[in-house]
Amino acid sequence: MTDIKNVLVVGAGTMGSSIAMVFAANGYKTVMADIKQEFIDRAFTQVDKSIAWMKENDLLSSDDYENAVKANLTGILNGEIPARGKEFDLVIEVVPENKHIKRSTYEMLSESCREDCIFASNTSGMDVFSLTDSFLKNPSRLVITHWFNPPYLMKIIEVVQGPKTADAVGDKMREVLESCGKKPSVLRKYIPGFIVNRLATAICRELYYMIEQGWVSAQDAENALKYTDGLRWSFEGPIELWDFVGHEITLAVAGDVIPTLCNATDKFPLADEIFRTGHTGVRAGEGVLKKYTGDFDAYVAKRNSRILTMYKVMNKFEEEDK
Repeated sequence: MTDIKNVLVVGAGTMGSSIAMVFAANGYKTVMADIKQEFIDRAFTQVDKSIAWMKENDLLSSDDYENAVKANLTGILNGEIPARGKEFDLVIEVVPENKHIKRSTYEMLSESCREDCIFASNTSGMDVFSLTDSFLKNPSRLVITHWFNPPYLMKIIEVVQGPKTADAVGDKMREVLESCGKKPSVLRKYIPGFIVNRLATAICRELYYMIEQGWVSAQDAENALKYTDGLRWSFEGPIELWDFVGHEITLAVAGDVIPTLCNATDKFPLADEIFRTGHTGVRAGEGVLKKYTGDFDAYVAKRNSRILTMYKVMNKFEEEDK
């Protein structure tokens, strides 16, 4: 496949600007595009703030990262893409989760870019494959790359192939993302929820079912995972855990558990109660677990600080395992 050297990021919001920064910092000539110049200007301001935050938190040991971003990152308006489309080897689409906006974006990209240019959508759940199937030139180059916020910090990226995506495209995206210091997980088939949200849904369906049945309180259910898997998963995922315990034990236990699990497919346990009470989470001031008081941005800052702490711990474990 064509080497990836020139990257276009369409959509310069919070996610798009950060994704563009990651590519630029790792030596890719990167252009971020949006519909208004004020959005581009705002994106560069956000990039500067992100780099400053990384410096403040000792994530950058030199000026190399910042210098690479300044050397490799530029911005254009969406209207300039048709004239420059042939330049790009990879396009990351980060436009709003709106079918009409996505469709029009891919129609423009399909006409403007080379047929060997890889198109990678940052959608968190939309089926961009069926959305574009009727008009996209060379659909074998379309893939999903689902980044997590903040992209410059979170290492995991879900790479999801569609029914026509070539395996070589999934492999190329893994290679490119690894060159940026990421830990991509490639899913060879599009399924709702991808990997992370699919597993989170399965876990929470069972937890919420147990709470709904009155078997356990929300806090006790939370603690049961927080102080077991929450402690271990920074260095040992669920598959490695079962390898460690031994499958002669884990599969014997699973044989008793599986028949008793919640298998509801019509709605989520506790859904009616959640919407009846309006206890939908932090922004609402109360969720299933507890009440949340104070400023939402302060809560986000506290959460990000804890993510940073665990990020540094996991980096230490990775160094030990080399």
